[in-house]
Amino acid sequence: MAEPRRTRALYHNTVSYFGGLVVAASLVLIVFALILEFSLGHPSPYLGIFTYMVFPSIFGAGALLFLFGMRRESLRRRRSDSLDEPPYPKLDLNDPVHRRRFAVSMVGGTLGAILLGFISYNAFLFSESVTFCGRICHTIMEPEYTAYQHSPHARVRCVECHVGSGASWYVKSKLSGVRQVFAAALKTYERPIPVPIQNLRPARETCEECHWPQKFYGAQLVQNPHFRYDEKNTPEQVSLLLKTGGGDPKLGAQAGIHWHMILANTVSFATDDPRQQVIPWVHVRRHDGSEETYVSLDAEEPAEALALKPRHTVDCIDCHNRPTHIYPAPETAVDQALASGLMSPDLPWIKKVAVDALVREYPDREAAHAGLRKEIAAFYETNYPGVDREKIRAAQEAVEAIYDRSVFPAMKVNWTTYADNIGHRNWPGCFRCHDGRHVARSGKAISMDCTLCHTLPQRGPRTPLGTLMPVSDAGWHPWELRGKHAQILCNRCHAAGFRAPTDCAECHKMDAGAPMMSMGCDTCHVRPQEVLPLADCRSCHEALKGLHTGGAHPDLSCAECHKPHTWKVSGREGCESCHEDKRAHYEKDGPCAGCHGFRG
Repeated sequence: MAEPRRTRALYHNTVSYFGGLVVAASLVLIVFALILEFSLGHPSPYLGIFTYMVFPSIFGAGALLFLFGMRRESLRRRRSDSLDEPPYPKLDLNDPVHRRRFAVSMVGGTLGAILLGFISYNAFLFSESVTFCGRICHTIMEPEYTAYQHSPHARVRCVECHVGSGASWYVKSKLSGVRQVFAAALKTYERPIPVPIQNLRPARETCEECHWPQKFYGAQLVQNPHFRYDEKNTPEQVSLLLKTGGGDPKLGAQAGIHWHMILANTVSFATDDPRQQVIPWVHVRRHDGSEETYVSLDAEEPAEALALKPRHTVDCIDCHNRPTHIYPAPETAVDQALASGLMSPDLPWIKKVAVDALVREYPDREAAHAGLRKEIAAFYETNYPGVDREKIRAAQEAVEAIYDRSVFPAMKVNWTTYADNIGHRNWPGCFRCHDGRHVARSGKAISMDCTLCHTLPQRGPRTPLGTLMPVSDAGWHPWELRGKHAQILCNRCHAAGFRAPTDCAECHKMDAGAPMMSMGCDTCHVRPQEVLPLADCRSCHEALKGLHTGGAHPDLSCAECHKPHTWKVSGREGCESCHEDKRAHYEKDGPCAGCHGFRG
């Protein structure tokens, strides 16, 4: 008896053959890439992309092409109405050929499902990895990734803070990621990348997973190394006790900076500033139920309008806003390099030379490295040719490393780009609210008393870590702050890591070439850091001649005619302020002093 004629399977067509070839090739590539990745022993960003994204996508495209070929063949058979070629798959387990095909399909499908599950899970892990976040978009994320590697959270994965646990935030982050992929591909992303303050997950769902908010931390010793801008780079140490505090009122311990935590007290604020550096309205609800609202005296809107604005409840991120992506300011970074021995303090003036070189702007990293090396080398070749060359080379390398951690020209990022709200030295920080100018209706102001948050700093010689602080009532600032200088916020002078002004003219914008600018300010200003009273000009200018001694002139203050710091009398305005009746007198002939002699 003749065997029945076998019909061709639906996948016997050119399109399905090609799809099957693509599937087989991509499968080989996936297996090869997996073996290569495991043999490397460390994550590779681009290998990971091909292993878990590109090759599986090709595999999926091949599978779809294979099925499309079958569908296309099925439609062709339906149109032909041929009984010899059925348009739909046929399964007859009594037929040994069908049984073999079914068995092969089941084994292949099972292995494929296992491989698909393995690839999918590892693709998920790869998309959650630090390598994926920081190294895929190398140029765009270079500042964040570099800062992350040197941060206190360098062992915490990006997603643990930026995404957190739970499916909802995972989906939100991936949807946001799609937009970011298009922005990266089309190069429409912002430079620098803005801080997503409004889109951050609440700190209670991220920070507090590791940091226990109810814990009472007490006071912590802080010892900051500092080297002066002098030839010897005089080493100093500024020590203080930081009153971190915290705790839970139920346990009987609640004080210090962490009083602001959302435990028993709730602090909220309103601001239109996207960077939250200007806060005009603050509301406090205490654990006893009492409430108070503070409005800044500098607010541009009335309290009623400010109270209607969206409120933000203070949490960890409002103070610890740069817990990981920290770009150290040149002054701080150079102090740390000198303290750690990466840069020798024996090099004369190295603190000043290094900071001055770092604060210059360079077009790109290569130009920066060349400029930094050149400036340091030129200073010592000119002024100290006998200095140890090895120490100069080490200083150049340390300064380059500081630059590479803090400045990223391609993304327009440096230490001034993002405000750091911890402290108040380089940025307003605590003084955004604690400036003494946020006042309640009762007249009570949010205090700017230093000792609320820390003990008064103690300045002294460098000591080993943990050594007891010296206790002294002596001023901790390099020079005594008086008058308005005692009320100016720290960041007004320190300006995000730039070298602080060293003389009056740097802040008061005096013309260095003006008369008497070569003399000390205290020549005329009797009291340090105060404009008035002024010294009597006659103590130096004794022999006054001409009209200085005539009429009412001897009874006038010199400053009534001579504008301070320029001193030269020009024009007619000064004279006409007294001699109004002479306004039309030789009006076109220039200044009065051209005819009326004051020099005898």
